[in-house]
Amino acid sequence: MWLSIFQAEKLITAHKEGKLSVDITLDLGITESAVQIVGDKFVFPDKQTLTLADLKKIVKNPTVCFFVEDNQVKKIHWFSEEMRNFYKLVPTGMKSPPTFEISGIKMHVVKEFAPDVDTKRKIAAKAPIRGKVLDTCLGLGYTAMEAAKTADAVVSCERDENVLKLIEWNPSSKPLLENRKITIIHDDVEHRIKGFPDNEFDCIIHDPPRLTLSSALYSSPFYAELYRVLKRGGKLYHYTGRPGSKKRGLDLPGSVMIKLKRVGFRNVRRVHYGIAAEK
Repeated sequence: MWLSIFQAEKLITAHKEGKLSVDITLDLGITESAVQIVGDKFVFPDKQTLTLADLKKIVKNPTVCFFVEDNQVKKIHWFSEEMRNFYKLVPTGMKSPPTFEISGIKMHVVKEFAPDVDTKRKIAAKAPIRGKVLDTCLGLGYTAMEAAKTADAVVSCERDENVLKLIEWNPSSKPLLENRKITIIHDDVEHRIKGFPDNEFDCIIHDPPRLTLSSALYSSPFYAELYRVLKRGGKLYHYTGRPGSKKRGLDLPGSVMIKLKRVGFRNVRRVHYGIAAEK
């Protein structure tokens, strides 16, 4: 059972209003269940109970999702000594799927769109998605799951075992692990791509971490590999976001476009938070 500030505030409000029960999502937006309010305690469908103090603790930590186990609330976050990064599952709304952060950097556009809306817009930039798809960076799997709705097969790479661990903690990622169309490769796409045959994929969705976290995935040699494994006439979507564009006048999308053209991509153009191109 999962909770965040959004559910906690609704439960606290219901208590203040003297309600005896309230319908609320306990899986971060997927379904709704009835929670009973008995005095200052909240009784959940699985018979676990929380107190007002528990809910106030959640409210005081608005940027992390909580898991409820043995009548205790536990933050879904941890520090990896190996990667020297801090990971956490981050709520985005009452009924929208969570995003995640690596050392304070959010992995989805959440100021303007919920993660599911952001993902749909990325996919729409290269729709219709057909054939075999390479999803270079798995993340929480939202892109792979959306692409698999119309693609024949999706191959997705993820190097960071901490991100794979977040997938296991995220209820919205559960369908990813059950989808037979999706193959997950636990490896860095920078290295794994060299093992793919020429002209292997009909579409590539390249949604890398920020430049500061993985500069190699924004390099000309890597773009040349993307070009090599993409079929002639195949489609590429490259997420770039707009880091630094407002404050420092940086133009990462413009730099990416120049590199893509140099390795052979054509019809290179700006689309939703990124670049679209063809081979």
